[in-house]
Amino acid sequence: MGLMSRALWHVNRSPLRYAVKTGVNAWHLNEKLERKRQAQLLDVSEREKASADGLNRDGYAVVTELMDPSIQQQFAEAGVARLADIDSAETKQAPNRKKFWVRLLDAEMKDGRLSADNVFVRYALQQSVINTISTALGEIPWLDYVLLSYSRHTGDELASSQLWHRDHDDVRVIKLFSYLTDVEDDGDGPFTFLPRRSTDKFGYPLLGSHFPDERVFHKVPRSDIKVMKAPRLTSFMVDTAKCLHMGSRMAPGHGRLLYTATFFAFPRMYPGGKRRPFFPTPETSPLQKLVLGL
Repeated sequence: MGLMSRALWHVNRSPLRYAVKTGVNAWHLNEKLERKRQAQLLDVSEREKASADGLNRDGYAVVTELMDPSIQQQFAEAGVARLADIDSAETKQAPNRKKFWVRLLDAEMKDGRLSADNVFVRYALQQSVINTISTALGEIPWLDYVLLSYSRHTGDELASSQLWHRDHDDVRVIKLFSYLTDVEDDGDGPFTFLPRRSTDKFGYPLLGSHFPDERVFHKVPRSDIKVMKAPRLTSFMVDTAKCLHMGSRMAPGHGRLLYTATFFAFPRMYPGGKRRPFFPTPETSPLQKLVLGL
């Protein structure tokens, strides 16, 4: 990690990250203004507005009813198909990946990118998703990546995202999660989080970024937690920069297939020319290209 990246790593884990975001916003002012203008042109439903209000007020919203039925069946079938090929996906994983995860989309990337017509990209580009997150952020969002991950029991000590943490990629990180398997008991590794106000009680510790239960519940009542136990195809959005969260605490014999689409407000806080992990097709609309950063 370079000196600048190391400094940003620490700054972005403190309230000073808002100053960093203000600086990078000023550097990209024209595109910020265009994204805000485009957001004002969206035809946003009352249900989408209510979900956006929940994200801003509480840090989360259940959005299952906003998902488009015309894509859900294809999305579900695609998840089952990827899971059937898990052995092949696992052999192609980088050695530094989380041991309790298998990433199921890496193998189908072309030169590190997914097509905009890939069903898992299209799921993130649903108009209701764009409308809700644009309303919450006040501008057309930036889709950073999509991920399909299978969590399983390893017998190892809890580590990484199995511990309580916030995401520090940006001042706001809105993630769309969809279960592709039933997650109905603790052994299924439900996504678990503290709403925004409860997370505020925990604050910003000077040391560490991932915390065990006892550290968190020394400051926050256990009764504040939200455990997302829900059937397959349940979808929810969480601002993971505002909400402490953890998951993938799997019991032996259990597995969880989870879809994640991660959105920021443009531009990225970290410097560098990170290439976009998507490429357009002739059918990709100008609005979708804006979301994809293309």
